[in-house]
Amino acid sequence: MAEIVVFNVPGSGHVNPTLPVVAELVARGHAVRYFNTARFQAAIERTGAAFRSYPNGAMMEAAFMQRAGNLATISSFLLQESERLLPWLCTELAEEQPDLVLFDAIALWGMQVARLQQLPSVASIGLFIFEGTKGLIGWRDTVHQMRQALPHIPALLRSRRRLTRRYGAKIFPSQAIFPAVSDCNLVYTSREFQPDSSFINEHFHFVGPSIAHGVRGDSDFPWHELDGSRPRVYLSLGTIYNDNLTFYRQVLETFADYPAQFIVALGRQVQIEALGAIPANFLIQPTVPQLELLPKVDLFISHGGMNSVNEALYFGVPLVIVPQQIEQMLNGRQSARKGAAILLGARPPYGQLAMADLCAAITTVLHEPAFGQAATRLGDSFRAAGGYRRAVQLIEQTLHR
Repeated sequence: MAEIVVFNVPGSGHVNPTLPVVAELVARGHAVRYFNTARFQAAIERTGAAFRSYPNGAMMEAAFMQRAGNLATISSFLLQESERLLPWLCTELAEEQPDLVLFDAIALWGMQVARLQQLPSVASIGLFIFEGTKGLIGWRDTVHQMRQALPHIPALLRSRRRLTRRYGAKIFPSQAIFPAVSDCNLVYTSREFQPDSSFINEHFHFVGPSIAHGVRGDSDFPWHELDGSRPRVYLSLGTIYNDNLTFYRQVLETFADYPAQFIVALGRQVQIEALGAIPANFLIQPTVPQLELLPKVDLFISHGGMNSVNEALYFGVPLVIVPQQIEQMLNGRQSARKGAAILLGARPPYGQLAMADLCAAITTVLHEPAFGQAATRLGDSFRAAGGYRRAVQLIEQTLHR
């Protein structure tokens, strides 16, 4: 069978969709080496793949977490990482050449080393294709991004010039730096949910969310504490933007007497003790088994990360989206356009909202069936797309060309 190498960035939203794909590749007899940082080693090894660490992975992970959410700073960081990693990766792959490279669409070095080594490759895209869309990004968003980008453009251009001088222009996509693409691009949503884009062609395959139970590990979640007598509202701000202690305290105070149970995934950056008294209708955990919990809730209050949105809709759960950065806002805007969500805090700086607006949104979504019906329709389109098994079929087709 084939030798496959995976290159990804140190972010849960990028890693999680690949885990069922990699597990299925291993189950079919392929040997997989997966490059990332130590935080993801256990999750990667549970799939049966061999974990490989990037050099200076801890520094890489810290820099990624710090710069995520700002298009200019993350682009500059990824170009700098390509400069740092490409010489090492070229040596690694020359010594043990794989049959195929699978790379995340922002792991630029994965696409680049595949092109330099002339290896078949597949892109893994856990985001919407925003390139070539119209009407999704408003003027306020554009101005906000321009203000953030201007100080970083010179460094970004210098990195690109250095890479081009050393390796040639072929290492960059022809239309944009991101997404990094190949002749086979796996997009983990459905064509129905994807905004219209002139960038999309026959090389983009919408396989739906990559969801398989048990891949992310075991959990000691207290299932017996779920209250079946009233609506259940799940709240999570994801793995990066979950340090907003003020927001959590406001939620506890505002909804202490609300006729619903709130299940909160607090994350690792805020300690439960810092919240003060916990109302009786709140169940708070550092982490929760999201895939197992979602089928048991009526509403998801989310930051709007693509993984979270996809997983909620897969199970027919409508959302209230409180974005923390522009990509999450755009995910929320598309979810709202499709009728499956209410978007709050959509103007920069993102995520600013009044608790009264959050309360009104929760009440609206819980009491208007149209939101759940829209979420169910999108979930049906996700399942029809084929998921991780369809992704593996496309990878194997690329191998056999």
